[in-house]
Amino acid sequence: MIKIWFLIALMSYPNSPAIHYKGFGGFLSQEECEERKILAKEQIIDFEIKLGRIAYIDTYCIEFEAFQTQLDKKKELNKKNNIGA
Repeated sequence: MIKIWFLIALMSYPNSPAIHYKGFGGFLSQEECEERKILAKEQIIDFEIKLGRIAYIDTYCIEFEAFQTQLDKKKELNKKNNIGA
């Protein structure tokens, strides 16, 4: 098992019975996750504004254990799609 940091965004909308969420995958360092969480929140806010919706949005980096095979598979997919691992 390896430690990763999972980025999740939680959104609350007026007159909605549930809290909505979106996961953004895992990062190998807390620092990378913290940097990405700021960008993720800004992107979600911009998207909601364009749709004319009001939302409360917060993002979190959660420490999580993952199997090494998941990391290997992600690297393989990134290489296939020419994305930095």
